[in-house]
Amino acid sequence: MDPKLSILISARDQIKLTKKCIECLEQTLGNTISHEVLIVNDGSVDGTAKYLDSLSSFYRVFHRASSQGFAKNNNWMAREARGEYLLFLNNDAFVGGDWLNPMLNVLKEKSKVGFVGNVQKLYGTKRFDHMGVVFSPLGNPRHYGQGFFHRSFKGEVRKWSAVTAACCMIKRELFWEQGGFDEKFLNGCEDVDLCIRLNRAGYSHYIAHDSVIDHVKGATTGRKDRNEENFELLMKKWGNEIRKHESIQDRFLHARTYLFRPLFKPFGTNLVKYLDAFLIITRIRKLA
Repeated sequence: MDPKLSILISARDQIKLTKKCIECLEQTLGNTISHEVLIVNDGSVDGTAKYLDSLSSFYRVFHRASSQGFAKNNNWMAREARGEYLLFLNNDAFVGGDWLNPMLNVLKEKSKVGFVGNVQKLYGTKRFDHMGVVFSPLGNPRHYGQGFFHRSFKGEVRKWSAVTAACCMIKRELFWEQGGFDEKFLNGCEDVDLCIRLNRAGYSHYIAHDSVIDHVKGATTGRKDRNEENFELLMKKWGNEIRKHESIQDRFLHARTYLFRPLFKPFGTNLVKYLDAFLIITRIRKLA
């Protein structure tokens, strides 16, 4: 009988993180749901291949001779997957506690669900990094809650414009109805692009705010090498659309999270954007 859930992990080097990721899965999944775990070794050179081959036959391991990136690897695994649900999980993301059931419940209880994500803390710190994705007035995506010390929306299942694919779930059939991840993106914005496509098709994305995991974030070698190119491609495809829709509905949430930016990125804070966020929060500047 096919499993209900397929967990897909792409791993390039960072063997210690991959080991911890898998250990956390084994400690938390138990008999919660029938599942399979697929792992792609994305051209690693640090012993990852040997480690993955040492895992039990329960794990379905695939090897790439050279690095292919997030979109290609996860599309490949999604074609091999047998589960009704796909769960994309970064190898530097560590699950814990009752993280899975709140996400599954969203897929079971709500209609027209696109992606279901969760709250993510920066590993080894008390800071949060992701509670959903919002869009700035210029159209660029930003993690809501980045740098927060408190967790907003406890106990809620909240709708968001997009979620990060570091840990998210979707129905396999729907993933392929929308064509999977666009492989023109390389290690960035492929999750946002698919979220926008799903938005336009009438689906909604949710965060199960009682599902909380840890995320090292950006640990993979070369993770940020194509950031500018990925963003330019996203804006070319969706910039005008995002600014007309997601940016308008997200303005208050974007302003709220941007006001925290100087606390963790003081030299990466734009003074004009910060002032604009302040005016929106204080209602001096009316929302569109």
